Amino acid sequence: MQSAIKTWKETIRVFGQNRGILLPFILVGLVDVFLLLIIYLAPQPPLSALLGPPIKVFWGERFLHYPLNLFLIPRLFDIAHIISTALIGVLMTGAAVKMLEEAHGGLRPGLGRGIAKSLRVYLKLLVIWLVMFGLVSAVFKILPVIFHFKQRAASFMVLGAGFLISTLIQALFIYAIPAVIIEERKIFPAIKRSVSFCLGALLPTLVLVALPTIIYIPMLILKSKLSFLMSKIFPEAVLIFIVSGIVISVIIDCLVTSSTTILFLNKKEGE
Repeated sequence: MQSAIKTWKETIRVFGQNRGILLPFILVGLVDVFLLLIIYLAPQPPLSALLGPPIKVFWGERFLHYPLNLFLIPRLFDIAHIISTALIGVLMTGAAVKMLEEAHGGLRPGLGRGIAKSLRVYLKLLVIWLVMFGLVSAVFKILPVIFHFKQRAASFMVLGAGFLISTLIQALFIYAIPAVIIEERKIFPAIKRSVSFCLGALLPTLVLVALPTIIYIPMLILKSKLSFLMSKIFPEAVLIFIVSGIVISVIIDCLVTSSTTILFLNKKEGE
C-alpha cells in the first residue's frame, strides 16, 4: 500500500509539471462525446440517411422516433465506444505511456512523438487490447450463467465477481503496453513480461488498478436501472448519464495508466 501511495504522489507531481500528458486521455473523451452526439442525431437528416437504415434493420423503425430512439442510445454507444477504443483509445494509451517515459527521464513530453511511437507499434497494442477485452467479455458472459438463481442476488454477485475478476485480468495485462512502448517487446513477450511484473508487484498493482475503478461501480448499478430511470424522470436523462460515464472513464483511465506506468518505470530502474 505504501508503494501505491508513493506512486500516486509521483503521478500527481508528474502531472503538475507536465500537464500535456493529460491530452491523450482528454482526446479519447472528446471522441466519445462526438460519437454520442452523432448517435443522438442519427434519426435526423442528414445522418438519418446513413444511420437510419441499419437501425431500422436491426432494431426496428420505431427506434428512429422519439422517445424510443433515446432508449437505444446506450446500446449504440457501447458499440461505438468499443470501436473508438480499438481505433483511438489504444493509440492514445500508447502515446500517453511514451510521454510518461519522457517525463520520467527529465524530458519535455511531446504528444506528436507519443502518437508517432504508438502508431509504429499499433498492431501490437491492438492485439494486446483485444486479448484483454476478449477475456473480460467472456467473464461477463459466463458469470450470469453461473449465478442464475434468484435474479436480484445473482445480479449483485455477477457485478461483484465480474469486478474482481476483470480487475485481476486488467492488472495482469496493464504492463504489456509499457513493455511494448518502453522496452520494444513483441506481443507475447510483452504479455509475459506484464504478468511477471504484476506478480512481482501484485499488491501495489491491484491497489493502483482497483481503487480508481471502484469509482465506476455506481455507474454500472445505475446502468442496469437506466431504462426505469428514463421512464420515471425524462428520456433525455440518458445523455447526462453517458456524458458522466465518459468523464469518469477518462479520469479512471488517466489514473490507472499513468500510475502503473510510473510504477513500471521506477521498478525497471532497480532491475
